[in-house]
Amino acid sequence: MCSVTWVTDKSGYQIFFNRDEQKTRAAALAPKQMTLKGVDVLMPIDPVGGGSWISTNEAGLSLCLLNNYQGQVPEGELTSRGHFLKLLSNSTGLEQIAARFRVLTMESFAPFTLLVFVYGQTQVTGFCWDGKTVSIKKMQSPHFSSGVDLGEVCAYRRSVYDAIESPDFDSLIDFHRHHHASESHRSVCMHREDAQSVSFTFVQVSAQEQLMSYVAGPPCEKLSKTAIERNSVMLTRYTSLVC
Repeated sequence: MCSVTWVTDKSGYQIFFNRDEQKTRAAALAPKQMTLKGVDVLMPIDPVGGGSWISTNEAGLSLCLLNNYQGQVPEGELTSRGHFLKLLSNSTGLEQIAARFRVLTMESFAPFTLLVFVYGQTQVTGFCWDGKTVSIKKMQSPHFSSGVDLGEVCAYRRSVYDAIESPDFDSLIDFHRHHHASESHRSVCMHREDAQSVSFTFVQVSAQEQLMSYVAGPPCEKLSKTAIERNSVMLTRYTSLVC
């Protein structure tokens, strides 16, 4: 269960991501920079599977992974979907992502949607694996996943999003803090007996800088502009994307 929104233009993009997880799941490790096959990458790490749900790299390419609970889970032993994102996190363009999808054994992974953000492109691309086939789609903000009442959850969260006159940094921070008045499982900042929104991750990519901010804890309690600034990690050795 997750909620992701974004803003893109010719100068770059911003990503806003609420991660929802079981309350019993171990807390993630804060983002750190690593070099994967010669490419510098920023990502938080899920200690359970050793992978991640979001990354950004020195080429200006960012990935977001959301589980598809409505897909058909393949039979047999599965590899963590977070490991899949980590495997692709050093990709430098859409073509490379697509090529890797063609050669990987997708039946090793439970269904998911992978959002791909590329600096210089305002269109966000989704690689969607439903357990049987991979489809490539043009994606629009926002995007949600939920293992409970997906239709109702998406409809409510979308109605809250549509009430925003002009999505920007301030309004999307408020959106990711939002609560339903009486049914908190529909909220963007989700709360159920067994699960809740456990963190918020922000990514900003421009020609001059690239950063990721990870705010642990329910966004309704922990998320603020100050918290984002305090927890921001810059991608070092970053070269301007302006040619």
